[in-house]
Amino acid sequence: MPLTVSLKEAQERVLGYISALAESEEFSLAKALGRISYDEIIAPINQPPFDRSPLDGFALNHKDTKGASPERPVMLKVAQYIFSGETPSGPLAPGEAARIMTGAMLPAGADCVIRQEETKSDTGKVFISRQMNLHDNYCFEGEDIKKGDVLIERGVQLNFVHIGVLAGQGIEKLKVFPRPRVGLLATGDELLPAGAPLVPGKIYNSNLALLTARLTELGVNVETAPCEGDTPEKLALSVDSLMERCDMVITTGGVSVGEKDCMPKVPGLIGAQLLFHGLSMKPGSPALSLLKKGKIAVCLSGNPFAAAATFEVLARPAIEKMRGRADYMPLRVQATAKNGFSKPSPAQRLIRANIAGKDVFIPEEGHSSGSLGAFAKCNCIVDIPPGSPPLLPGEPVEVILL
Repeated sequence: MPLTVSLKEAQERVLGYISALAESEEFSLAKALGRISYDEIIAPINQPPFDRSPLDGFALNHKDTKGASPERPVMLKVAQYIFSGETPSGPLAPGEAARIMTGAMLPAGADCVIRQEETKSDTGKVFISRQMNLHDNYCFEGEDIKKGDVLIERGVQLNFVHIGVLAGQGIEKLKVFPRPRVGLLATGDELLPAGAPLVPGKIYNSNLALLTARLTELGVNVETAPCEGDTPEKLALSVDSLMERCDMVITTGGVSVGEKDCMPKVPGLIGAQLLFHGLSMKPGSPALSLLKKGKIAVCLSGNPFAAAATFEVLARPAIEKMRGRADYMPLRVQATAKNGFSKPSPAQRLIRANIAGKDVFIPEEGHSSGSLGAFAKCNCIVDIPPGSPPLLPGEPVEVILL
């Protein structure tokens, strides 16, 4: 098995060992936002559950308005008043209308509704000055959702619209996939926690904060472990302990070829299988992945943008699949580069960028794999295929949305 692989091969190797967590959790609708639906959810009722008026006005039979005009309005008897939440007192007889409010149930015999503003009324009477058509301003039972329709498929992340639809069906509880527990370890003797005095040769640990925040956005439980030091034995102890307790592990740093890059020795020390070491991609080329007892660890570069970008294309799909999400691969769209990128790309290259509509704007500076500043103003990653010349303005590009 080759150790240096393409991104596609790396994704296949990692995802091949990932499956959704098997058990479900039952949650109230109010707490289900952002969770992944465990079951296909079928509509138990029609929506609306009865024929209703979409506006305030008068419900009537369109035949009773035949020949109506401003010069010769038709007069109808107002036989009943129907407010939202009430039921009609009975059917309308020919020549009768019902004063009706928005959302109220339409009475039998009515096949249209005229706006209140288009009428004139007197005690017990309404005057109609135009001819109505069958089903003018008429909402049918089930015209939005029919009983038996699939409301939400299994593996869908529930958003605010889903919550509203389910609430409108009277659904109080539903089953969702449990949240995976992801272990996170940012390695490097040079790292300091935020708030500590900055001393020469040290840097603050941005990777731990960045990936903790991103994992939290993705709806997983994050367990971080302190870095005990850049030795193979200490890293092996930390990684092994996290893999015992968590569903998946992500690390940053120590994956390259330097004297203190100890992560490549960890698989052998903990009895894990090395799935790959090295991606034919920039940034993030030193990344590796290991497997132990059916669990995956993805070990990323310590350079902040390299870690962030590689996380999006390699670790994020695995996490989304583990969450139970059916569309677990990042969304890709086609767009046009409004400005260029001067370097050729012998290997696949990921570039931070900002997309607006179908146009992509690439920062002029700040493309180092160790820099995060320019990435803070971006909302996507441009995926440049291997063997590409410098990117020119106006060229089509494939974009990974964040």
